[in-house]
Amino acid sequence: MYEFKDEFERKEKKFKIYIFLFVISVLINTFIDFDDLGIKREVYSLLFFCFILYFGLRRKLWAEVIIKFFVWLNIILLFLIIIVKVLGL
Repeated sequence: MYEFKDEFERKEKKFKIYIFLFVISVLINTFIDFDDLGIKREVYSLLFFCFILYFGLRRKLWAEVIIKFFVWLNIILLFLIIIVKVLGL
């Protein structure tokens, strides 16, 4: 179906926000896990995330779904961590 200009711009803005949040969450996870995991595993995970980002920027549907899933997973985990820290569990 055809889209109006404002619909396309809204989808494009939403896509750019997901890409930005994906990159930020990957960088944060890399720095957090760097001490726990070995350098070899970190390189593999960065290569995997670069692979997903590459195909996400090429607008492959499966990569966009993985990016959205990863972003929402990190948002949920962030809220859980905040709740645990505040409640002192």
